[in-house]
Amino acid sequence: MSIVSQSHFPLKPIKEFVKIKYGKALPANIRDSDGRVPVFGSNGIIGFHAISITKIPTIIIGRKGSVGEVNYSEVPCWPIDTSFYIDEYQKEIDPKWLYFCICNLQLAIHAQGPKPGIKRDLLFNSFIPVPLIDEQHRIVARIEELTFRAEEARRARREAIAQISTLFFLRRQAVYQSLLSDFPSKPLGKCGKVVGGGTPSKSRSDYWHGDIPWIAPKEMKSFRIAGSSEQITGTAVSESSATLIPASAVLFVVRGMILARYVPVGVSDVPCTINQDMKAIVPNEDILADYLAHMILGANDILLNMVETAGHGTKKLETAAWSSLDIPAPSIQTQKVVIEELTNFQEKLAELESLQRETEKAFAIFQSALLSKAFRGEL
Repeated sequence: MSIVSQSHFPLKPIKEFVKIKYGKALPANIRDSDGRVPVFGSNGIIGFHAISITKIPTIIIGRKGSVGEVNYSEVPCWPIDTSFYIDEYQKEIDPKWLYFCICNLQLAIHAQGPKPGIKRDLLFNSFIPVPLIDEQHRIVARIEELTFRAEEARRARREAIAQISTLFFLRRQAVYQSLLSDFPSKPLGKCGKVVGGGTPSKSRSDYWHGDIPWIAPKEMKSFRIAGSSEQITGTAVSESSATLIPASAVLFVVRGMILARYVPVGVSDVPCTINQDMKAIVPNEDILADYLAHMILGANDILLNMVETAGHGTKKLETAAWSSLDIPAPSIQTQKVVIEELTNFQEKLAELESLQRETEKAFAIFQSALLSKAFRGEL
């Protein structure tokens, strides 16, 4: 249900109260990592810098990428060019009230274009309920009072996930280093058959919408890769640069801005293909896929030091660099012990992440119902 159809208060367009500004590009390679100014993308903080471009408070709205996502910053910040932001307000509007109103606009459904986004005019011309300013203050205080405990639960769970993630990273790193000192090693490029990726022509309809997963870096979000958002056909595999990779191959990203932060690695659970920004290794018989993936992740800091900046600021891992990474090569039995230990960490982290997703869904439902009551004048 829209704000317009449920509001108890007068409706006015957002453009009467604020200016909506475009965020400014700030590539990761020029950010000051020692800074404390949050850098916002279209869906939250993506880094830090030493300089801000906003006043306070700031409302940040996803323009591209996570279209329509809304964030609120109580400190000066730097919204990048995938977002809009608001940091100046007429006296008739409470910034937090405006934030709640924009959250309830469901802007993502208006995304347009081959790379979906929203236009600034959509925001300018969106109508919101505008009670008198004192009433806005009162309702905002009431909303914050009612959501405080839910926010605390969300924050506690996020902190638990961050703690487990850090411990997992450090433990995997320590295991890699310990094994490297205790066992012989071999270069990553010699651990199995290396397979490159490719993108079938988008103009060939007979290449797409098949049943073979075609995996891109954006889908490398978990350790186990069971599918993809796009699939190609057998014709595409036989006639294009895409190569069919068997299940239990190790997949990793070798090109893209994600390499400014980490090198995504996963194990394919099904036969698949990959795009040109990735590589796959089909392990030799003396190395287990899960073990190899854990070792690459354990050496992630070493790989990050190998990353170079290519044209247009794109990050790239050259084959000569990643293929030389030392991988400890203990017996299969020792590999299984390592896998079991690290899988326990993974399962704990996955359980917490699942609980967090449930918490976020429940909170979204609760907040939507609460805002609906607020706009009906029932708080």
